[in-house]
Amino acid sequence: MNYSFKHFLYILILCSGLSITGNAQNQHSSLLWEISGKDLAKPSYFFGTIHAIPHEKFFLPQIVVEKFNAADKIVLELNLNDPSMMSEAQRLMLMKDTTISDLLTPGDLNIVTKFFGDTLGIQLSMVGHIKPLMLSALIIPLFTGPNAESYEQSFLQMTKTSGKEMMGLETVKEQTSCIDQIPLKEQARLLVTAIKELNKSKKEFQQLVDVYLSQNIDNVYKLIIEDQEFKNFADVLIYNRNQKWVAKIEKLTKEHSCFIAVGCGHLGGDKGILALMQKEGYTVKPVQLIESQK
Repeated sequence: MNYSFKHFLYILILCSGLSITGNAQNQHSSLLWEISGKDLAKPSYFFGTIHAIPHEKFFLPQIVVEKFNAADKIVLELNLNDPSMMSEAQRLMLMKDTTISDLLTPGDLNIVTKFFGDTLGIQLSMVGHIKPLMLSALIIPLFTGPNAESYEQSFLQMTKTSGKEMMGLETVKEQTSCIDQIPLKEQARLLVTAIKELNKSKKEFQQLVDVYLSQNIDNVYKLIIEDQEFKNFADVLIYNRNQKWVAKIEKLTKEHSCFIAVGCGHLGGDKGILALMQKEGYTVKPVQLIESQK
């Protein structure tokens, strides 16, 4: 399979200041969705995230904060409040008996070493045991700027402040295993491509952000799934995870009102979480995000 850096960006929008226009939203144009009906005593809410966004683009409407505060439990892809999560993530991002030097040609190794040293200020030898796709994440600040925002980190801080319980839909090991479906050699090539085509990568990132800010979850889904190469691992990164998550979400929402925040790409499409919840008999509807003007 032949990957481009764009596929890492798709993983970014999946695996997480909305510039809202004055246009009327259609039925799929919202990042916030209410789930009710069936056997639920109280409604729960889904919010679609992107896992990194420039500071000036970040926007958290008051209605989202209100639904967060009203929920009994906060549910993210991972339980970021778990004190063992970070050490587990750090362990799983390392390669065994392999370094980036083993995966690259001498010429490409020189390119990556020079880029990390001159542009990122990082000695490649210090991070050479980290999986290449994880190393690619170090490039993202060049696209977002130094003060990038994270919806997940914002919700984590809000959870700590409120004292609410946070839960995860999957473990770090489960999430990492999805990324591990991309062979290390291909991950390394992806890293080299990103560095060689940095301006193109920046444009692709901006396209992702723009589509996310449109708030149309089906457009986000289409951007991802209509890419011919990405289709080859859509089952692993999207569909299988959606099925597993819905089973857990049903149990959680039956007992508690939940605020559930996952990568926006998981919500749209006929195999997306919202469609799957509807098929299970729940009522799913968008919640209008009202623009805040300063």
